[in-house]
Amino acid sequence: MRAWATRGLLLAVVALGLGPGLFWRAPTGQRSDTAQVSLTPVAERAGVAGVLRLSGAWEMRAAHGWFGGFSALVAGGRGLIAGSDRGFLLEIDLAGPVPRAVPGSFRFVGDSSRGREEVVDLESLAYDPASGTLWGGFENFNLVTRFAPDGTRTSTTPHAMRRWSANSGAETMERLEDGRFLIIAEGPLRGSQTHHEALLFSGDPVETGALAPLAFVLLAPADYDPVDAAQLPDGRVLILLRRVEYALPARFDTAIAIADPAAVRPGKAWPARVIQRLSGGLFADNFEGIAFVPDPADPARGAVWLVSDDNFSVFQRNLLVRFDWDARSARAP
Repeated sequence: MRAWATRGLLLAVVALGLGPGLFWRAPTGQRSDTAQVSLTPVAERAGVAGVLRLSGAWEMRAAHGWFGGFSALVAGGRGLIAGSDRGFLLEIDLAGPVPRAVPGSFRFVGDSSRGREEVVDLESLAYDPASGTLWGGFENFNLVTRFAPDGTRTSTTPHAMRRWSANSGAETMERLEDGRFLIIAEGPLRGSQTHHEALLFSGDPVETGALAPLAFVLLAPADYDPVDAAQLPDGRVLILLRRVEYALPARFDTAIAIADPAAVRPGKAWPARVIQRLSGGLFADNFEGIAFVPDPADPARGAVWLVSDDNFSVFQRNLLVRFDWDARSARAP
């Protein structure tokens, strides 16, 4: 049996095992219910190896039937904006000594107008700090939706992404400082454990989706899939990588790699260098979102934030984790 077929069979077995009841927490209540979100410090520090220093961890909780499943993170608003695979956004205020959820910010932004084909699987976010515009990548349809500050929304499926898998497509999206958009497929190319399709759009993919973007391939460590990205002030990009061990319950390993968009070439492999490995302990959970928040006093420093997706499972948590970033300690050798 081919590797991709084996992977698919294992996914099906895990999905069945995560059915309602013993393993899975089914959403209850109304989407419009108000969520009172708390962030509780987590003392665990095990599972970290690399150049980044872990400086904070919090578990996010709310007595809301649809709270959880955070699979995207971006710097924006009052600090961070998290997106969930149930189609919700949550804003996190970083102005104080510890992060806190912005009251009333947990809100549904999916498209429920399609009947049973609701667009809710929000897996990636991008943000323009100058205009306040937010973009969301919805994986099941490989759809990119633009949320304008005035509340209007526009969606498109870029032509180059229409054949991507519905379950392992546009998991990673980042708006680069120069206005280009980086989008990477989660699943590897068939027959490969390391190569992932990637696209570099010249601008907003909602406007340029019909045009041919620059196509290339992300070269990741074997069995690790890209799940999010964040650009650093020096232009390089941090790429969050996840490896899943398909068991009951599923187990996860995480890595953070770094790559330079200046090295992207059409049709060529774009190598990413791992600078951090996260496994076991605090990092046994399913981390799917990464964001970078610069230190306004020192452009070489800042914070790298990660968020985890609890998959609505009784075995997993919604975690928010902070690492201290110093560009001088993560330079290429």
